[in-house]
Amino acid sequence: MLNSKSIFDNLFVLDLANNHFGDLKHAKYVIDNFHRVIKSHKIRAAIKFQFRDLDSFVHKSEINNKENKYVQRFLSTKLSFEKFFELRNYLKKKKILSACTPFDEISINHIEKMKFDILKIASVSSNEWPLIERSAENNIPKLISTGGKSLDMIDKIVSFFSHKKQNFALMHCISIYPSPNETLQLNVISDLLKRYPDVKVGWSTHEEPDNYLPSTIAKSLGATIFEKHIGIKTSKYNLNNYSTNPNQFIKYLKNLEDVNKSLGKTSKIIDKNETNTLSLLERGVYAKREIKKNTQLNKNNVYFAFPKKKNQISTNDFSFKSKSYIVNQDIKKDQPIKSNLIKVKKTQSLNLITSYIHKVKAILNYAKIELGSVFDLEISHHYGVKNFSKYGCFLFNCVNRGYAKKIIVLFPNQKHPMHKHNLKEETFQILSGVLYSELDGKEKILYPGDTQVVMPGVWHRFKTDKNGCIFEEVSSTHYNNDSIYQDTKINKLAREERKTFIKSWGTHELTLDAPK
Repeated sequence: MLNSKSIFDNLFVLDLANNHFGDLKHAKYVIDNFHRVIKSHKIRAAIKFQFRDLDSFVHKSEINNKENKYVQRFLSTKLSFEKFFELRNYLKKKKILSACTPFDEISINHIEKMKFDILKIASVSSNEWPLIERSAENNIPKLISTGGKSLDMIDKIVSFFSHKKQNFALMHCISIYPSPNETLQLNVISDLLKRYPDVKVGWSTHEEPDNYLPSTIAKSLGATIFEKHIGIKTSKYNLNNYSTNPNQFIKYLKNLEDVNKSLGKTSKIIDKNETNTLSLLERGVYAKREIKKNTQLNKNNVYFAFPKKKNQISTNDFSFKSKSYIVNQDIKKDQPIKSNLIKVKKTQSLNLITSYIHKVKAILNYAKIELGSVFDLEISHHYGVKNFSKYGCFLFNCVNRGYAKKIIVLFPNQKHPMHKHNLKEETFQILSGVLYSELDGKEKILYPGDTQVVMPGVWHRFKTDKNGCIFEEVSSTHYNNDSIYQDTKINKLAREERKTFIKSWGTHELTLDAPK
């Protein structure tokens, strides 16, 4: 069995529903055919059943009601729980995940006894609180469909399962069979992901099986779980117009594979073919007039023109602000300036500080944390500006009166050295990412919303993972020179040597020259 924490990652849920037609042999036939597709395409999939304890689910006065199509469908496709158990074990032997939707509390008992991998709550049941509360009495991962549910209702559902510490995911769903494209509201997927950033979101589909556009859009919006009704038409059994057969499912998977390739990674990768193409279109740097040896290049003695010659400096690589260029020999007018004709001197520290500020803006944007441009910023670089990405942090100074408040940002995999404060008491609260804290020799992992108190005189340090971290520090009044480091080399540095101070950080106003 897969780890429940990852069970919803890139998962296909294939809903057999009533398409077994109460026929155990036909149910196995459908499973066998879809198993071949699952195996050949190497996908993670669960086959899903639906449980109704018909003796209690349907009111006794309605058992013989011929006018209610649903009652008749449920009765005509009935499988005993013993046969369902046989199918559950059949999936287990084939190493396919098992899922089941209960429509009553008794059915949850059977799901627990049969040890299903996933419990699905249907749209019709996702505001049935007796069923929901009963479902939370176990630790089976939950898939919850949200068809016909307002955001207020979904808020309640998410709050309930979160407080119960359940492992669950949401399925955007339109409960129309089949669902025309104009009814799908697929933008809700991205809205749910923003609203519940710690919850995975999927697409429970009822469009016609040859319609691949909705799944394409759902994938591009961030859906990681895809649910489809499945079945196979035979001479004995027909198939409804929203269920997919194995051949249609193969085409469906091919479409999603193509989408996946087109979307690529979440972090941008620069393709060599792309850079080669762009390189052919770049302008090069040319001498505007004759330039004597040891002269620094500037706006008065160079110009830019297409095409760029071999080994010539491109306009893309040229910056008067962050680099100084000195020619090492006489250069004629209109001569292309090639890399072997110059010496480059970088204004390294200032350039790095500027790049760090751009990066921290991006981190705040990703976390959707708004900070006004007027705050003063301290960039702590305990082992120099060049090593800031490994050791250091950003400190945005928000308040410093009888109490102090700071927003602290750590780059991915960044550390802050062991230190203590003799005067101030501080409390951390995590806003985004994960903080690995060591306090008085005890290690603790802090997640968004978690807090930690650091008393005066207590040694502490912290670091983060590949995603970085943003947290709030509220403390008693901040005092300069109240940070004592375990590494005495840091203590020997003047405060101005281990920090860069920026006033109104949004406008990059350095109050001091960047340190070496």
